[in-house]
Amino acid sequence: MGKPLFSCGYANFAWGSKAYGHVLDDQGRIWFYDLGRTWSPQPAGDGLYLETGLRERFRDPVLQSRRVPPAQLADMRKKAEIARGGRIEKKRVGHDAGGAGCEAYLWERSDAYREVELGSSGDYEIRSSSLEAGHLQAWLREELGMGTHPQSRRK
Repeated sequence: MGKPLFSCGYANFAWGSKAYGHVLDDQGRIWFYDLGRTWSPQPAGDGLYLETGLRERFRDPVLQSRRVPPAQLADMRKKAEIARGGRIEKKRVGHDAGGAGCEAYLWERSDAYREVELGSSGDYEIRSSSLEAGHLQAWLREELGMGTHPQSRRK
């Protein structure tokens, strides 16, 4: 897998351990991961996180058939930079529902990234004031099908 740029996933540890999703890398490839346990980012200082910790989250990924063309990927990366400036609002809306959300990863060092929250739902509803964040999340989920378990998709 190349450098992770975007991910959408689901996690719930209230009734067992579930943590899975998709990651889109800098080569336009989409990978499915099924971690099945808790995961925490590894701080690198100045609001950044270490790449090694992120790779632990996406360990043993399975390559999917869908690809994102380079021009479209470049446009998405620009939108993620803009989304970085959005104001994040977080509101608790449930209990034991887990969470489903999408993030972007901006690589500020070769070994460290900044996470940009695009939005999530579940126990907490997280929204960005950035229109680009909402557009990216919708595109990742609806157009690319990221964040759902492959076995749950209709055939």
